[in-house]
Amino acid sequence: MKYAKKGYVADNVGAVITLIIGVGVASLVIIFVGTLGGQTVNLVQADITAITDQNIEDSVNNAIESGFDALETTADYLPIIVLAVIIFIVLGLVVGMGGGSTAYRGTAL
Repeated sequence: MKYAKKGYVADNVGAVITLIIGVGVASLVIIFVGTLGGQTVNLVQADITAITDQNIEDSVNNAIESGFDALETTADYLPIIVLAVIIFIVLGLVVGMGGGSTAYRGTAL
């Protein structure tokens, strides 16, 4: 338990918790935006089809489709972001426990 006594990991705990919460919030935002956006489109679909000008109706439908395509593209990158966060956490803990530089751990010489 040398690392617990010396406090090597203590500097990284806040960063680890922040990163985990950040990934969780990003996942929830993607889930809720997609779900609520889809429900909103279902609720206003009758109003959209009631538009008499075909160009405006096509523009509205294209904007909706473009928004969901952008959301899908963002969601496709989420696993890469999670992997990068995990690698950052592991490397931070390894460097923090390995001794390394005291400047990294935030302590004075």
